[in-house]
Amino acid sequence: MRKHQGFLFNHHKRTYMKSILLFIIPFLTIAQTANEKKIYLLDKKVELTTPVELVEMSDQMYKLKYENRPRPAVALSDKKGEVSLIGRITNQRANESQIVAYKDFQIAGLKKLHPDIKLIDGGLKTVRGKKVGYFKFLSQAVDQKIFNYYFFTVVDGEIILFNFNCIEKLRANWESKSEQMVSSLTVN
Repeated sequence: MRKHQGFLFNHHKRTYMKSILLFIIPFLTIAQTANEKKIYLLDKKVELTTPVELVEMSDQMYKLKYENRPRPAVALSDKKGEVSLIGRITNQRANESQIVAYKDFQIAGLKKLHPDIKLIDGGLKTVRGKKVGYFKFLSQAVDQKIFNYYFFTVVDGEIILFNFNCIEKLRANWESKSEQMVSSLTVN
């Protein structure tokens, strides 16, 4: 009889735990999506999920950070301007087989302009069936280091480039969020 009671106790315990999980999981999903928002480009051909902390960058902040460069399709930042995401359609013709060459070209250009950059990682990955080139590096700003994460893909025969960056002291928190943004990239 004791063996049977133990079986019943364990069975009820497992059923109880399953009930708790089935109750909690929907709330975890809601909490996760409450911290994210989707942005769309090119008539919704490109979709990217970003943290809600990133909001439309003000014109004043954009001019301060990027001077006279034309405003891109996407210019987001946190309220302090310590974290930003820029997305631009480059109008540079390419196909997926040229993504690695484009990555190498971008790195060479950056090193020429800023010889002090420290390359951290780079490569090619497949995200939702699309080839995405990327590289990460540290650069020096006037008073601190900046963590940069460039990622790009081809849409309708042209490269679309995203540049995420944050001050180095925020890297521990934001690098994983930037990886989630890359993983969310969808091209329809």
